[in-house]
Amino acid sequence: MDQNKRRMILNELKNIMGMENASDNPAVTSSYRYIQGPGGAPEIVAMPRTVEHVQEIVRLANREKLSILPISMGTKAWSREVDILVDMMKMNKVIKVDPENCYALLETGVSFNQVDPLLEKVGYTMARGTFPISFSVVGNHGVVRSFNHNFSGRIGDQTLGMEVVLMDGTLLRTGLATYGIDFWSTMNMDVPDYRGLFQRYNQKTPLLGIITKAAIRIWPRLEAQGFPIGGFDSFAGAMRYCQAVTKAGIADQSMVWSWVIMAMVEAKARESKNDIDFLNYRMAHDYSEPYKGMHYCYTWTQFRGYKETVDANLKVCKRIAKENGGKILTEKQLEATIPKVSAVLKSHYKDFHFIGEKDGAPMLLWFHGGEGLGETCYYYGWVEDLIKLEIAYNKRLTETYKHSPVPYYVRIMEGGVGAHLRYIPFIDLMDEKEAATTLNRSAELHAWVHENFPNIHCPMGDRHIETDSIGMGDIMNKIREALDPNHVGYVAGDKRLEPEPKDEEAAVAS
Repeated sequence: MDQNKRRMILNELKNIMGMENASDNPAVTSSYRYIQGPGGAPEIVAMPRTVEHVQEIVRLANREKLSILPISMGTKAWSREVDILVDMMKMNKVIKVDPENCYALLETGVSFNQVDPLLEKVGYTMARGTFPISFSVVGNHGVVRSFNHNFSGRIGDQTLGMEVVLMDGTLLRTGLATYGIDFWSTMNMDVPDYRGLFQRYNQKTPLLGIITKAAIRIWPRLEAQGFPIGGFDSFAGAMRYCQAVTKAGIADQSMVWSWVIMAMVEAKARESKNDIDFLNYRMAHDYSEPYKGMHYCYTWTQFRGYKETVDANLKVCKRIAKENGGKILTEKQLEATIPKVSAVLKSHYKDFHFIGEKDGAPMLLWFHGGEGLGETCYYYGWVEDLIKLEIAYNKRLTETYKHSPVPYYVRIMEGGVGAHLRYIPFIDLMDEKEAATTLNRSAELHAWVHENFPNIHCPMGDRHIETDSIGMGDIMNKIREALDPNHVGYVAGDKRLEPEPKDEEAAVAS
């Protein structure tokens, strides 16, 4: 936008929302630039407080043919070089916590640390992963619906219903809530399920609306919890164990951690000398030689229930671990090898608390683990395919790229149907040369995975819904043309649509 137009748009936004809720100050806008993606900062940042504010922003964007991109804490877009970035953090009302009907109705700006104490008071919890407690609940469960942060032993979608402002300002509610009924549920027979149209993940599909509130499923904590940590000398055994306990209906969450990530966190949490020793060890060894007698992989499984069921499930976990070549580690064994990591995991997951300051434990597990910022390489597929991938991928990293062992972990999903394998190479993303090298290597690895493991998908990889899907790109674009003919919903790489000339301007031009 030229300076005059930006000033005009900014003044209109301030009139809509108040002086303090819109800014084009570079000190503000530059803080929203996403460093892992191309492009610059947004032109203007707007912070709506009400649904009506969001509707007015959308109408303004349509009138002036401006692109808009909503964000909430913990969600990301590949680029934020947009006309109006809509930060939803000030829409942060907890509208209702309903334990009887197992949901919480939240605005998009509500964070996990805001709602968690309310859930704890009524003896409930919600699906959660390893992200910081400042992240948006709706942003991660309703918008992104990340497979990272849902219960392994439950369906992945934790969103029961949502309210959305469409790209022409229309207000939409899904499920039975569309009738104005205070029943946020998908259980109905006469309303189509539109929730998936508003799923966002790295700008792979057109932006069709802005979620302003959502009903998120909550679960009873029950009276007892189990948190067995297992040790396995093969990735295959650890994976099959996690899948088995999930398929048996035992696990809320079940994960595999490589010895690299486990030793990295343990060394960092102890003292500097341990950290240096471990870094030197990593540079001199490959994946086949775990650090200081550690197991090749570790598993942790979280579940809850009545005392009798938890006691029985702990015995079942021991049996399944043994059947897959591993064992559930005793407190003595944990204390002798990974005391810091096991203490943090149990403190923050066994009782369904987030990672935070609790009982003197490290404030954030990942703060004790990373040498830098992490590039993320996801691989999603069947368990047996991921077992084969891990062997080949580790070999390729060390032999082709001469890379020291990279930390990785796995989360079993959707009741045991599939999993993701996530590698986290740590790099200095502020070093442009290193960042470019890392991104090129990631693209090469994704292409290699696609070629050699055709049933494995690389989220955030080089596949795009418009060019690589069977029909999905066409249908999404047709929906976009109907719901957003002016293309105000931001998609990275879209050309900005300029307003049509006014009648008098067209006459002069002719």
